[in-house]
Amino acid sequence: ATRRRDELGIDPNRDFPFDQSAGSCMQTVTARTVNEIYRAHLLQLVVTFHGGMQAIGYNWGAYPYWRGVPSRSPDDAAMRDVAAVMSRYAGSGRVNRAPYRYSTMNEIVYPVHGGMEDWGYAASWDTSHVTPCAPKANGGYAAEKTHYGRDAIRAVTILVETSDQKMPPASTLGGEEGVYGAGGPADGHVPRNMRLALASIDLLQPHIELAPSLPARPGEGCLRLEWQVWGAIKVDDTVALWRATPTSAWEEVPFVAAPPSRRKLASAVGLSHFSLA
Repeated sequence: ATRRRDELGIDPNRDFPFDQSAGSCMQTVTARTVNEIYRAHLLQLVVTFHGGMQAIGYNWGAYPYWRGVPSRSPDDAAMRDVAAVMSRYAGSGRVNRAPYRYSTMNEIVYPVHGGMEDWGYAASWDTSHVTPCAPKANGGYAAEKTHYGRDAIRAVTILVETSDQKMPPASTLGGEEGVYGAGGPADGHVPRNMRLALASIDLLQPHIELAPSLPARPGEGCLRLEWQVWGAIKVDDTVALWRATPTSAWEEVPFVAAPPSRRKLASAVGLSHFSLA
């Protein structure tokens, strides 16, 4: 790929202590900055954006897990589901004929040494491939900063290759109206990846949206409720709970309507809509 952004002749994307020698990691200020962010915050989902092709990649993307046939990470099924949602919500952006392809980085891109994505996913628990760094560049870096506890660095880390060109033409970037107008004239690279990012935020923590209370039907004498579940790839069922006082135990709301009293009205990736009467 052309127009690669290096620091001191080093690619910061490959400057992390995962399948990398002690003297060849944390050499750049960029990698050290990312490391400090991870050390200070327990990150759950990280998305990195790149250019040079169009694809979504997830773990693994490292040589220890590539022996002609790629190995699967312990979270492969979940990561594939997350990547599928990102691809669907991003759409084509009118810059490609189809949404993003998605697979492991070993399959869809290529394996690397010192990759940020595998480090960000597994540095806390796949310790056999992590070596504390001892760089000489930029005044060195304390080795203890690359000693990680089991709960420090274990985020779902997704790589997004956004464009075949490192510097796509301005005419393909899109506009603000394109974020919520997929496929429209203002769609493009930026709206496409804004939608992907919004889907990522939604998936991070499923939540409920309660619709305004609906009037009871004549003769029912009960309250009607509707709610939507957001940020979930699949919702099998939901229940409504209530309690008489803030200190009372929660109880499931009794259904008084004729069966089926709990109806699933609509379903889509990331959204399920329920009604209770």
